[in-house]
Amino acid sequence: MTDAICNQDFKNCPYRLIDMENPRPLCDYYRLHARLILNREFSEIPVLVRRACKWMQNEESRLKFIREIARKKTLDFLENTQVGDTVFCGIAPFHAVKLLEKPIDDSKFVLCEAPSGKVIKIQACHLSRISKGSYFSDYFIEGVENEKKAQELEYKARYYGFGSGIEKKDDGYLLRIYGDSQQEVDDFIVLYLEQDFDISPYI
Repeated sequence: MTDAICNQDFKNCPYRLIDMENPRPLCDYYRLHARLILNREFSEIPVLVRRACKWMQNEESRLKFIREIARKKTLDFLENTQVGDTVFCGIAPFHAVKLLEKPIDDSKFVLCEAPSGKVIKIQACHLSRISKGSYFSDYFIEGVENEKKAQELEYKARYYGFGSGIEKKDDGYLLRIYGDSQQEVDDFIVLYLEQDFDISPYI
């Protein structure tokens, strides 16, 4: 595995490598992390994280949250959907399909009905049940030219089981994300959307 470039100022980090042939320091964290997983030394991973710089610790927290959200989405979908339910589909060109059979495993294909009425098979991992929770947060995507970006954020939220909607407002787009709890909604935005997309809270 290739070492990543280190852009942090934590000079005492045990994973910081100095290569005389490279003007920028390298980070050995990912290689060591992969080795622990390969050797199934899972109990050592928290120790590895605690010794890392603050940026890496935050990144690990973010990735852990995304994994937990994905796991919750899968369990919720398998346990709480029934034949006849309309669910979100993460495969274009469909965004909503009706279940014609109850999914039992996210790796299996299930029969669904497309909006056109056509019966299709879709792997369950590409489907999710959208939250009907009333907790929400509003975020603003600046720039009227960023409609596709707003639609992508709406899609990302639904993919992970959150309700979402966008509307044109002022010189951009207002994104509203719904969930089962305020904490879950806020964490999803802060630990995922704010890290990967340039969005601002709507005040």
